[in-house]
Amino acid sequence: MQGKNLHTEIIHRKIIHRKGWPFCWYTIGAGVAFFLYGVFVSTWFGIYNRYIVLHYHEQMQLFRFDGFYFRSYLGMPGGLIAYAGSFLTQFYVYPVAGSLLIAAIVMASCLFFYRICRFYGPIGRLFFVPFVPSVFLMMSFMDIYFDMSMALGSLFFLIVFERYMARPLPTRFVVGPIGIAVTYLIAGGIALLLLVMMVIFEMSGTAGPMNEKGAPVTKKKRYLYLLLLTGGSVFFVWLAWRLVYTVFIREAFFAFTPFHTASPIIPYFAFWISVPVLFFGWKLMAAKADRWHFRPWRIIVVNCLSVAVLTVGGVFFAYDRSAERLVRMNCELQQGNYKAVMALGKDFPAGNRMACYLTNIALAESGQMPYRMFQYGQTGVNGLFLEQHLSYSIFWYLGEVYYRLGMIPEAEHCAFEALVSSPKEPNVQAMRRLVNTHIVRRDSITAEKYLRFLDYSLAYRKWARRQRANLALAMADPTFHLPDTPVPCRHDDFFIDYQKPDYSLFKLLQANPTHRRAFEYLMAYYMLQKDFERVRWCMDQFFGNFDYRGIPVHYEEALVTYQNIFRPERDFYRQYPVSKATRDRFDRFAKACKVVQDGKLSLEQLKEQFGNTYWYYAYFVSPTTLQNKDEENRY
Repeated sequence: MQGKNLHTEIIHRKIIHRKGWPFCWYTIGAGVAFFLYGVFVSTWFGIYNRYIVLHYHEQMQLFRFDGFYFRSYLGMPGGLIAYAGSFLTQFYVYPVAGSLLIAAIVMASCLFFYRICRFYGPIGRLFFVPFVPSVFLMMSFMDIYFDMSMALGSLFFLIVFERYMARPLPTRFVVGPIGIAVTYLIAGGIALLLLVMMVIFEMSGTAGPMNEKGAPVTKKKRYLYLLLLTGGSVFFVWLAWRLVYTVFIREAFFAFTPFHTASPIIPYFAFWISVPVLFFGWKLMAAKADRWHFRPWRIIVVNCLSVAVLTVGGVFFAYDRSAERLVRMNCELQQGNYKAVMALGKDFPAGNRMACYLTNIALAESGQMPYRMFQYGQTGVNGLFLEQHLSYSIFWYLGEVYYRLGMIPEAEHCAFEALVSSPKEPNVQAMRRLVNTHIVRRDSITAEKYLRFLDYSLAYRKWARRQRANLALAMADPTFHLPDTPVPCRHDDFFIDYQKPDYSLFKLLQANPTHRRAFEYLMAYYMLQKDFERVRWCMDQFFGNFDYRGIPVHYEEALVTYQNIFRPERDFYRQYPVSKATRDRFDRFAKACKVVQDGKLSLEQLKEQFGNTYWYYAYFVSPTTLQNKDEENRY
């Protein structure tokens, strides 16, 4: 349209479209889909994907209201958006608030991309299109490496670009560079995607970019503007890296982008690709969409079904059920819900080392290890103790068993290693553990140091005040025991050997002969190793120190196995009066094994009958040794 501004033409299209009755139906259909989409997202993250998204990320940081904490974010590009993301993430401690925050950001991204697409024409006939980047953003939240900062940066980019499109030329010549500079300083590398979108927009105008007087801008001026915009943006980032930020050049250019790490978050990468592709694709087909002559209800139904399929398919693709269960098991363990941990471990796929490890801790804490341990899938001694590796998750989980055993110095060491190796920042989970261990050890100076950090937090300042009161009691009364913490154990000449945990348990039992949990862990260690001679030795040395009501069933099964292999003295069963029921059950097991050898009974049928016994583990389970790939369990 000669002599008319591009924006005048767009507004004219919108007015004409609104005069037709289909506009109302498309708006209602899009509104209903938008509302149901928001309900689904908030419900999903509040109930079904709560632990790996809300609980994990909330525990991986400790947002503090102090100047030093704020300044720590200013040394990296996008520090302000990272600070804002951490501020919002602290509200994840309240699941309803956390899920509503995520839903609000995801829905806002959909709304602003809808507004962006409307610059090329009414998108009511294809209102599912703006949902596509939003679904990818929702899927990104389900990745453990994606946090609120990246989502806020993506939303900020959409807002800036929408405002940029609304400005006429030559105003955009000024707004463009300022928008990229501000976006980079606030949101980091997301400015790269903003630059790409600006280039696409300027290169694909229907009538060419116009100035305020209505005269078309020549291609030469347009290309010169884009060239200067691109070169100036790259130079600005390089200059900021040299003069302002103390980061590697890769982070300076790609902070908060999918290219920040060697392994990008796939849904977030898809978000980056979908925004420019859909924007350019809608520009090409916007004029054709007005010519479609389908009944409005059919178009609305197709669009709503498309949104539903996209959302459900995205959830199905991105949901990591195993990770969700593992994080939930850790959460339930910290809260003392041992029955919930065991229930989750029971349903967990066999062979997962971390699930086995957490289940065994819950069994020991609830006093069920000698009675029910082999009702759960066991992976050998690597499901009882973890090997030391230089990663946050391994150090945190490694310290769990030592903490539960009352080995406070070693638990404190593991918590400190987890604190300094935290993937994001010093986090609340490790810091709370360090407060407890230092109170138990009566180290008031160090405990007070960590409590001061918690004083500046929103969700944990009350907890810090309670612990400060407990610290005062502990310093005044040597017999004071901190509630909800294990009783610390004394030991002489103690040395932790991660490769030989049985030696540490033996030394612990020597110093504390009535330490029942240490005895049960040592017995479990030898039983998982299938070291029947050490099982007999451990029973001889320590079993008499405890007031069991008879021999626990798994110990009976191990003793029967020992008797069957080594044929000890005749009075063996007089020393260890194994129940007749257990001995009869072993006879039935031995007969069933012969039937399996003859091929008349399958191993699965044998497992159904005796899979909850130690005998099945001892004769038919080969303890797994996890490969290096499996050891890198980030959960």
